[in-house]
Amino acid sequence: MSTDKPTVDSSRSSVSTKIFLIVAIFSLPIGVLAYLLAANYTPQIESAQTEISGNAAQKPLMTVLYGLLSSKNIVEGCDSGACGEELAKQTNLISGSLEAAKSQNAQYATDLKTTNDELAKKDHKDLSFDALQAEWKGLTTAGANIATPAARGELAAGYERMAGHIKQLVSYVGDSSSLILDPDLDSYYLVDVTLLGVPETITHIDKTGAIANKLIAGGSNAVDQAALAGEIDLLQQSVDRIIASNKTTFDADAANHGVSPTLQPKLSGALKEFQSAMASYVATLKTVGTGSTQVTAGAVAAQAASAQKATLDYWNTGAAELDTLLNMRITDFQTGRIQALGYSALAVVVATIIAFLIGRSITKPLQELVRNLGPGATLLGVSVERIAEASQSKNPSPEEAAIICEELNAHAENMRSAVLELARHVEGSSAASRLVSESTGPAHS
Repeated sequence: MSTDKPTVDSSRSSVSTKIFLIVAIFSLPIGVLAYLLAANYTPQIESAQTEISGNAAQKPLMTVLYGLLSSKNIVEGCDSGACGEELAKQTNLISGSLEAAKSQNAQYATDLKTTNDELAKKDHKDLSFDALQAEWKGLTTAGANIATPAARGELAAGYERMAGHIKQLVSYVGDSSSLILDPDLDSYYLVDVTLLGVPETITHIDKTGAIANKLIAGGSNAVDQAALAGEIDLLQQSVDRIIASNKTTFDADAANHGVSPTLQPKLSGALKEFQSAMASYVATLKTVGTGSTQVTAGAVAAQAASAQKATLDYWNTGAAELDTLLNMRITDFQTGRIQALGYSALAVVVATIIAFLIGRSITKPLQELVRNLGPGATLLGVSVERIAEASQSKNPSPEEAAIICEELNAHAENMRSAVLELARHVEGSSAASRLVSESTGPAHS
């Protein structure tokens, strides 16, 4: 009789391992989806961070623009150079703000493409901070001598020229930082105010003041009156644009990344101050436009200065609130990214736990079957050996044969029960019932 032991294929995986492999395969799409969600949030976060950098870079530049146009207004409105003290205040403001802008640029130049090389590639050498500081140095030197009308006129033209360069740089930063392409309605219209509306308004304040001073100094004439009326219309359009954009920002705030707690309270107050100052200034301009001699150059200069200051204050408040909106967007996207990754990880963990429980529900009965079948198979082998020995005996014992048969029947019944239990786990209760009916037949003697 053969005594060869059964061989075991060690390359085959267990049922539990195969179940976990199935779970891992089906978890792969979850991981890919989580990666794609996280990858989708990342560029939006980076874009908002770049916008914040652009907004930060614009803050000192707007102060420089305000200082230059205010200095122009002072120079054009003073007599015999008697405005040195006021001009000195603006000179200090511009120098400090220009230095702050250069310092900001050192931090953000790569992201905003405002390095000397990048500006040169785009034919904007005159917008580099080295060029701007050289231009400003020339203006500060010229500002030391404003005794003659010609000197004041030349200096005013220099202020206006440099203000144009600053406006170009503000617009360039708005493009390079993607502020101009802001995707949310509330922040988009606030960008419209800070990037376009306010710079244009400050410029129109300067232009209307210059024409008004010309009318006051040279007397009324139809050409200058028509020019002033045209500039007043453009100024009013800029103001109306700011008010309309401001309203849209308020209306759209709730629909984008939550309601800002400071947007309306702070910006509403600054807007009222801006509107009040602009209304007074426009009223003064219209009086000058009628040919009235009651308004002096000093009064126009004072009104223009007040309007410029209110406009800058409104811009600073708007820029701060824009930062708040952008930071809220970043926080919202970061939360979304964490949630996407967290829920995906949770789904994989839950699937793993379920797979473990299902695997246990399958492998535990199978292990029990193994424990039941193993001894039975061993005893069956022993019984077969005893039958073989008995068959070879010259005097077989009926009693021994009966005992062997009883043992075989017991082992067969145990194995039949184990097979039924296995069928129930593998194919369900109906399969087990079918096997019972198939195994039922006439009794054998």
